[in-house]
Amino acid sequence: MAFFRRKRMRTVLLSMLISLLVIILFSVAYCIFRQRLGRTVNEYEENLEKLRLDLYSLNRLVYIPKQDIPSGTVLTRDMFDIVEMKLNIPQAEFIDETDMGKVNMIYLPAGTPVLKMTVADEKLPDDLRELEFNMFLVQSNQKKGDFVDVRIVFPNGENYIVLSKKKIVDIIPEENTIRLWLDETEIHNISSAIIDAYIHPGTKLYVTKYVMPELQEAAIPFYAANEAVLNLMHKDPNIVEKASDALARELRASLERNLNSVAAENIGRVSSGVSEEMSKSKKIIQPTENSDSDTNTYTNHENSEETEFYN
Repeated sequence: MAFFRRKRMRTVLLSMLISLLVIILFSVAYCIFRQRLGRTVNEYEENLEKLRLDLYSLNRLVYIPKQDIPSGTVLTRDMFDIVEMKLNIPQAEFIDETDMGKVNMIYLPAGTPVLKMTVADEKLPDDLRELEFNMFLVQSNQKKGDFVDVRIVFPNGENYIVLSKKKIVDIIPEENTIRLWLDETEIHNISSAIIDAYIHPGTKLYVTKYVMPELQEAAIPFYAANEAVLNLMHKDPNIVEKASDALARELRASLERNLNSVAAENIGRVSSGVSEEMSKSKKIIQPTENSDSDTNTYTNHENSEETEFYN
């Protein structure tokens, strides 16, 4: 009986020990699970908060036109609704209260947020016009959007600024044509300069590009039309058109002369190259011909000797 009691006691103790170990292992696993779960929950909450902040950071207060606004309109507060939208564009890029009273440079459709880049500080002058010129000497690297000065240089070397810091609205390099926006005073100045270049042979009108227009101030134009030009403009209203055509023809003729000179130079190089190749070929061919001639002479000589022998 004592043996069975001891055996039963061992079994009970072993069962209790195993149960205790299971409980301990379960407790440790549960603690690890809770720690990992807590860490995961914290990370999730942090990410969720970050997403909330990111989403909140996309909130923008934008001005939405109630109706379509044509270009050149003075903007007022009653033209817009202020709406909160989520946009991935900095708030500073949109117009605000400080932009009221400015003028939109482009057509603004209703329901579309308005950017600061579409408005100007002041209304465009009523006398602003787009003009096309094809008599200027244009640089090869100039393109649409560049800011330029239009200058005039006389045969004696005097050089004047006619138009200052004008934006190239459009350019057609192959036609040497550019388009500028000019007001009435600037139109008068450039017309005078065109006539000046027309009545003074050797005078050139050319365009110079600003290197960093964002940082460089506009130069001060210091060209003034002389009395003869003003009198000529007064006598003949069509003189500007005549002078423009004449200068354009002169510029094209100069270009043609340059092309012809280049073509003639290239033709000369080709001719000299061909002549050189022909002379080399002759030097190679002549020894061959001499060798063939000697061979023929030797053959004829042998044939004559054989004939004499048989005779």
